[in-house]
Amino acid sequence: MKRTLILAMAALLSTGALAQQTNTPSGLQLDSKTDEERIAFLLNVASAYFAEDDFDSAISAYERILEIDPMHQESRYIVGHVYINAKQYGKAEKILSELVKDYPEDFKLKNNLAWLYATAEDPSFRDGQKAIVLAQDAMVLAPDDHHVWSTLAEAYYITGQYEKAYRAIKQMASLAAAHGQGVTKEQVDNYNEQIRKCKRAWDTQKMIEGREDEEEEE
Repeated sequence: MKRTLILAMAALLSTGALAQQTNTPSGLQLDSKTDEERIAFLLNVASAYFAEDDFDSAISAYERILEIDPMHQESRYIVGHVYINAKQYGKAEKILSELVKDYPEDFKLKNNLAWLYATAEDPSFRDGQKAIVLAQDAMVLAPDDHHVWSTLAEAYYITGQYEKAYRAIKQMASLAAAHGQGVTKEQVDNYNEQIRKCKRAWDTQKMIEGREDEEEEE
């Protein structure tokens, strides 16, 4: 019910209908809302949409915030993540690249951009070398963050560096067990699949290299 009310209000606000109201139950004059109040309202709307995996609607709300305040830090941060979920890779790359320049010491931004380059389903946005550089930079800034090691493992994996990928994902598992707080079951399942994937690739590579060595000896 709460979400339905929020979304209905968002629709009214987008058409200007609420701005024409002279009174609300609280007596607030909505047509006199400040930019800060509009942004706070839209943040709630965007959050409600995102919780329902309605990425397009969440993006619309965040983009409206950025029309009001193009440098709104929270919206720039979050919408970059939402763009990746919505597979709008061009927009994600643009805003995350800008954020990395604006906040070079923020490891999460570098990690998110590295993850885009390592996992984008559109091959035109895949770039393993960029992913490795960004993930390594993030690791220097936050060596104990397991998310960074997961990204680094994926970057090594897509570039065929399977031993490094497996070592990185093992380090991720160790850090997640020691320091990871609030890791969901879904995340655990994803990490376990990543571990299995990297191990299979590394085992297969060792087996192939072993056969090649045997053939050379013969």
